[in-house]
Amino acid sequence: MIQTVNGPIRPEELGITMCHEHLALNLSGVRGDDDSNFDDTDLIADEILKAKAYGVQSIIEVTCCDMGRDGKLLQEYGRRCGIHIVAATGYYLEPYHTDWVKESPVEALAEQFCRDILSGIDGTDCKAGVIGEVATSEPDMAPSEEKVLIAAAMAGKKTGCAVTTHCQMGKLALEQSALLQRHGMNPDKIILGHLDLANDRRYYEEVLRTGVNIGFDTVGKTPYLSDEARADNLMWLMERGYEDKIMLSQDISRKSYLSAAGRYSGYMAVMKDFIPMLKARGLTEETQRKLLVENPARIFDRP
Repeated sequence: MIQTVNGPIRPEELGITMCHEHLALNLSGVRGDDDSNFDDTDLIADEILKAKAYGVQSIIEVTCCDMGRDGKLLQEYGRRCGIHIVAATGYYLEPYHTDWVKESPVEALAEQFCRDILSGIDGTDCKAGVIGEVATSEPDMAPSEEKVLIAAAMAGKKTGCAVTTHCQMGKLALEQSALLQRHGMNPDKIILGHLDLANDRRYYEEVLRTGVNIGFDTVGKTPYLSDEARADNLMWLMERGYEDKIMLSQDISRKSYLSAAGRYSGYMAVMKDFIPMLKARGLTEETQRKLLVENPARIFDRP
C-alpha cells in the first residue's frame, strides 16, 4: 500500500514518480527571501500540470513540519491536477528546528511521526506516506538533526514507512546510512537525497554498498552541477548494476526554478530534458522504468 494525501493506492498505481519535490513550501523565514515561499497556488498547479503532460503521475512531496507543510493544500493539488501526491512527516535542518524539537526526547518526535502516518497531519485526514526530508548540515551533523534521524528510524521501523533524507551537497551520506540502520531501519527503505551533488563516483558506490537507495534528485539545478555530469555519473552507476537503487527528481525549492520564471524546466526537467539525455547515452526502456516506476513503487510501499 502507498499512502497518498487522498487515500491509499496500490503500488502499481503509482506510475512515473518524482521522488523528492516541494509543492507547498515556505522557507522564507530562515532564508530571508520570498523565492522559497510557494504562495501562488495557481502557478504551482500549472507547473504540476506541465509535468503531468510529460508523463509524471506521482510526486513524493517531502516538505516536512518546519518547511511550510500544508496537507489540505496537497489534497487540493492532487484532486485539481489528477496526480498522486505522497506527503511527509519529519523535521529539516537545525536552523528550522523549534525549541520543542531541540528540547523534546527522541521518543516524542518518533510518536509525532507515527501519529502523522497513522492518524493524519496537523489534525487533518491527510496522512503522511513517507518520513522526511530529515536532514544533516555540513560539515557536521547538529545534535537536533541526529535526534530527528534517530526518531525517523524508530518511526520507520514501527510503521514500515520509508525515510528520505537531505544530504547537504551530497555529504554525510555514509553517516546518515549508519545512523539510520543502527536504529533499526531497513536499508531498502532509506533514500539518501541529493547524492548527485557529490559528483564523486567512488563515493556513490561506497554509499550504495551499505544497501540504501540514493536520489539523483536535483536534476535541472545546473548552478550546482551540470546535467551532463549527472547523466554521465548515472550511466556509470547503471553499468555497475545499481539501477534498482536510484530514483530521480528535481527538488524544486525556489520559485526561480519553476518553468514560468523562464530559465529552468521546473517539475518537467527529468522527463523533458534528462531522460532524453540519458537515452542518448544508451539508457534502455527497462532501466528507465526501474528508475521512474518500479523503484518508487517498491521503496514507498508499506504494510
